[in-house]
Amino acid sequence: MKKALFLLLMSFVFAYSADPIVVDARLTEIPGKIPGNDLYNYVYIFKYKVLNVVKGSLKEKEVLVGVYNPKIPRGQVKDKMAANSKGNVREFKAGAKHRLVLVPLESIWQEALEDEYFDDESIRYFAIEVTE
Repeated sequence: MKKALFLLLMSFVFAYSADPIVVDARLTEIPGKIPGNDLYNYVYIFKYKVLNVVKGSLKEKEVLVGVYNPKIPRGQVKDKMAANSKGNVREFKAGAKHRLVLVPLESIWQEALEDEYFDDESIRYFAIEVTE
């Protein structure tokens, strides 16, 4: 409980005190099947292996990254999350290399979350931009 509270507090501190982190990373895992988004909007959590930190500071070698409605190609989101769903990735596939612009998940999203990593207490990031 103390660790979870600490991680939550650190994510809020990070959200309001730092610029986004930019990394080159490989999408290593898509847990389960990505649901359709015809019923509701959601963020889906992927696992990435960090290959290179381009901007900012990140010690983790693997990160859990949320993507808003991942079945919609980046840059084609037309609702209130359009400004936070930038990029050129058309489809998310395990093994693909992406450049990610990351912020703490809680600073952007507090609604429906598809997260199969419920036993992992790592900080969740939100990808505001995903490019190939």
